[in-house]
Amino acid sequence: MSRLRILLAALLIASSSAMPATAQRGGDDRSFAGFQVSRATAVDIARAQGVQDVLRVEARRGVWRVEGRTAQGQKMTVEVDGMTGAVVRVDRSGR
Repeated sequence: MSRLRILLAALLIASSSAMPATAQRGGDDRSFAGFQVSRATAVDIARAQGVQDVLRVEARRGVWRVEGRTAQGQKMTVEVDGMTGAVVRVDRSGR
């Protein structure tokens, strides 16, 4: 009986140590790309620049690229530095 308890305790400890990493990856994309700025924060920064409807968000080369449309329907892309949150580039390309 004591071997079973030891085995169960070991399994519980092993599984609980893996949970925080899984939870972080599922709810926050910083771990996905090694960024300090999450996907949600990058979207918030893009919205502050004028993006109203977000169409696509992708991480590439240390930058979050948020594509969307302004309130007037104009296409807009905002690139946000994944480490600092600084706006790297804003492109308003029209309709």
